[in-house]
Amino acid sequence: MAQAPARAASVVRLFDAHCHLQDPRVLAVAPSLIRAATAAGVARFAVNGTSEKDWHLVKQMAEEYPSVVPCFGLHPWWVPERSPDWMDSLRRFFAETPEAAVGEIGLDKGSHGKTIDFGEQVEVFQQQLELAKELNKPVSVHCVRAFGDLLEILKRTGPFPAGVLLHSYLGSAEMVSSLENLGCYFSLSGFLTGMKSTKAKKMLKSVMKYVASLLEISEIELAEVTYKNATKLFSYHGSKVHNEVEAV
Repeated sequence: MAQAPARAASVVRLFDAHCHLQDPRVLAVAPSLIRAATAAGVARFAVNGTSEKDWHLVKQMAEEYPSVVPCFGLHPWWVPERSPDWMDSLRRFFAETPEAAVGEIGLDKGSHGKTIDFGEQVEVFQQQLELAKELNKPVSVHCVRAFGDLLEILKRTGPFPAGVLLHSYLGSAEMVSSLENLGCYFSLSGFLTGMKSTKAKKMLKSVMKYVASLLEISEIELAEVTYKNATKLFSYHGSKVHNEVEAV
């Protein structure tokens, strides 16, 4: 999600609303990635934990970088590896890190997800949704080929006043209004453009141009709207961006 504030319309600032800078594949170069992205206009990074094994890395990164918004959650791919006291551990991380949001959690019936018991996925997902409501924190949701199930669970568990981010949304247009009524935000990724992996480095620019053309607004206007949306979502009490919401 992105921003170009009205007071400085020539400058585009971006809010990376969902990333994994703690991933072992990039952890060693994360400092240089953050520097380069910051220089390119990325003001915030919502770094999502995925399992008990990486929550401490997300916490450390958030302590080191003011621009990192930490998120803790159990991703559906790692549901089979959870420990018996995973929820107690998750609660402990939130108690120690009040600026954190919930994520990445979700449902997956894709090529990898279909190898994981869906009933267990639903159980773990719903427990974390309830935790997000209890703590009044926004939650970042992963959903692959399970949007019908997702909508049913969100209806049963919601609404979510603190917000739900459906990152890399690929559900139907018909579901949008129902999801929006439950407090959902929609994040669009490179999948929207049918982008090939060889063009990954051009993803952000191509997505902004594509969405802007669909909405018939300029990229600068799109950046401003999306940054404000992301800032609003992540401005819950105790968050690092709480005091910014009035400024944007």
